[in-house]
Amino acid sequence: MITSKKELPWLDLIRYIAALLVVIGHFRAEFFVNYDELATSQKSIPMMGLYVITSLGHVSVLIFFVLSGYLVGGGILNRIRNRNFSIRDYCIDRAVRIQLPLFAALILIACSNALCHIPVPIIDYLLNFVSLQGIFCPPLIGPLWSLSYEVWFYIFFGVAAYSVVSSNNRVVTFAVLSLSAIILSKLYVTYTLVWVLGAMASQFKRCRYSGMQTLISFVVMSVTALMHLNVVALRLGIRPLSIESSAITLIFAASSCVFILNIVHITPQTRTGIKLNAIGTKLAKFSYTLYLTHWSVLVIMLHFGVERASAWSLRSTCVYLIGILLSNLVAYILYLPFEAQSYRLKQWIRNRTL
Repeated sequence: MITSKKELPWLDLIRYIAALLVVIGHFRAEFFVNYDELATSQKSIPMMGLYVITSLGHVSVLIFFVLSGYLVGGGILNRIRNRNFSIRDYCIDRAVRIQLPLFAALILIACSNALCHIPVPIIDYLLNFVSLQGIFCPPLIGPLWSLSYEVWFYIFFGVAAYSVVSSNNRVVTFAVLSLSAIILSKLYVTYTLVWVLGAMASQFKRCRYSGMQTLISFVVMSVTALMHLNVVALRLGIRPLSIESSAITLIFAASSCVFILNIVHITPQTRTGIKLNAIGTKLAKFSYTLYLTHWSVLVIMLHFGVERASAWSLRSTCVYLIGILLSNLVAYILYLPFEAQSYRLKQWIRNRTL
């Protein structure tokens, strides 16, 4: 059974690392040519490893889905069991958590689009704000594709929980459930199953850490993560969104669940471990904002003259690292007036909706 978030070490660090992998992947793809386009003198095992690491953005999003299911879905299941699920508190918590940083990101996206002369219909901003991208319009930026899944996971399972604990508003509940089910069916259903796996994993009660399970799950995660890479998938004949790719995704998610169930039992005790876990907690605070905003930083840098490098040199590597650091800085600056104020806004809303 899932415990309180404060008792779950390492998850914040994993969340930030997953966001960072998305960032470094996008910047590498736009700032450098593909591995097979590099000069022969630059091709090596370490360089190949660098390209693999910077190609794990997609599986990092799957980690987000698993963690979301584990924490949010697990919280829903616990409250259903305890008969203390409040749809009001749930809606306030999830809406502020998602929409406040998203509002900040949309402002930045609008500014970067105006600066870079990228025309975007206003209706697309509105549809992206209510997470209907991928259904009625394209995502304004690449990373926003996953948000439509996340939001509708929350809506569907939150309303489903409400229908279990309350017999009120049956018609409205059924209507919202039907709408959210239709929307999720228009998306890739396998990702919904990934979220559900995370939620189910939260209900398994483990008493101790198993090194063997951790090792095996990490190996399976690594293998299935590699199988998600385009170059590997093509050689194996795995087509995107096929039954084969769905099976690999679910195996990756299941092994991630086992890994998480074990790693949360590794309590940091050494000075280094305690400090590393604390750093992860601090970095994770703005990881969602980082995920939402880094693409705009990338677009602006490309607009102002950063060209796709055909080789890894000191200059091109420095530009790459500057882009990553700048993305973190911009995210943190936007985090302070928006995402950091989530708790205050939630309290303000609660005080006025009693």
